[in-house]
Amino acid sequence: MNLGLNKENFNNIDKRLETITKQEVEQIEINTELPPTTNNLTDSNKTYAIDAAILFVDIRKSTDLTDTSKMKSMVKVYRSFMRAVVACVRFNGGVTRQFLGDRIMGVFTDEKDENGNIISAVDKAISCARSIQTVIDFSLNKHLKNNVNNKTIECGIGIDYGRVLVSKIGMYGVEENEQKENETDCVWVGKTTNYASKYSDLAEGGQIFVSENVYNNISNDMKTINIWKPTIKTKSNKYFKGYTANDFYLNIINELGEPIKPEKFLDSSENDSNIQNMYNNVLKKTKELTKLETELKDKEIKLKEEQANINSKESNYKNNVEELYYKVGGYLEYAFCKSEYIEKMGIDFWKKCIEMTYELGETLSYSKTQIKSRFACYLIDIYDYFEMYDEAYEVMVVMAQENGHWVYTKRNTILWAKKNYIIFKIKDAINERLEDYSTYIDREDYRKRLEEIEKICNGG
Repeated sequence: MNLGLNKENFNNIDKRLETITKQEVEQIEINTELPPTTNNLTDSNKTYAIDAAILFVDIRKSTDLTDTSKMKSMVKVYRSFMRAVVACVRFNGGVTRQFLGDRIMGVFTDEKDENGNIISAVDKAISCARSIQTVIDFSLNKHLKNNVNNKTIECGIGIDYGRVLVSKIGMYGVEENEQKENETDCVWVGKTTNYASKYSDLAEGGQIFVSENVYNNISNDMKTINIWKPTIKTKSNKYFKGYTANDFYLNIINELGEPIKPEKFLDSSENDSNIQNMYNNVLKKTKELTKLETELKDKEIKLKEEQANINSKESNYKNNVEELYYKVGGYLEYAFCKSEYIEKMGIDFWKKCIEMTYELGETLSYSKTQIKSRFACYLIDIYDYFEMYDEAYEVMVVMAQENGHWVYTKRNTILWAKKNYIIFKIKDAINERLEDYSTYIDREDYRKRLEEIEKICNGG
């Protein structure tokens, strides 16, 4: 078997690519209850356009789960998870179109019931998400815990709704070898698919994260009181606005017993104590290290050997400080756009977290400005919630001066700055960044923030 391409192979591929890139894309509108399959599509630039709700679901921390599990156990986890999700998609009038490891894509379109009433794609997708959460927490986790080495899983679900183009990709076997099987699939093109995937990535375990477009099209009976929360999540310096619902089960759960869920990362009193214990351990190690350095000064004969020892301890100490720094910072980050959680933990807890963040950051040679910029949007949320507007505004100005990608503003803090005649600080900071072309900033977002601030100041 000769690997690689000969000139004839290369020319065949070259001609095919030229045909695809030159050919006009023909868009065909379809109105069917089920999306097309590869058998419905031609191998050309002919695409089918549909309005659909796209749902992505995947297992949270599946890499960690795989690392700590035997392969045979993971076969059970993946097969049972896939079977549960596909069943939920089907029972809610959708179809499964992609399997990507532990990630599944479901597609839902509008359809009419026997009375001619429209069942919306959005409602079908939301009902499917609720079904998936119910089956996982009340059925799948029970069986995994009993039969697969005490395993439990959680999933994040993302949904968007809009226009999608469907096209065939791949290669027929007969193009190269009649004995080869066809290697073709469908590709789902458009921001609806991309955003649904991003929302799934950003959703926490047991959470449904939907776009504003999805939320606006949900039927009233699906907009359960206190279930949907407006949310902003960030990824790669971009933010995504939408609505989240946690543990949004089906109405039959009273008949199903108690849900089984993995242990959560955060618990208020326990984690408050854990942070303090870690902090005390770091200080204790610092004193031990200082004592050891003093003793080494009187031991010139063993200097090299002892110096190697101290270097190792210093490295471990720095690693411990850095680990704690990001651990405490993780609490601040977790509070972003979670007013109920901010209130539950209380102002004393947050003051302690913030104080420790500054102390640990300075130990790692970070300036206060760098620390404020790193945790800006989380600090602004906490300060603003407890009406500590002077602190919130100070961080907001630093964010405008340092961040470059976006500026997080809070209405009450802006109004406080206006009342105290210092609103010019944030405006000047934004304008200076807009006038400085020596560094990159997201100019569109900075201009929007400036307009937003003006609107708030003018009573808008």
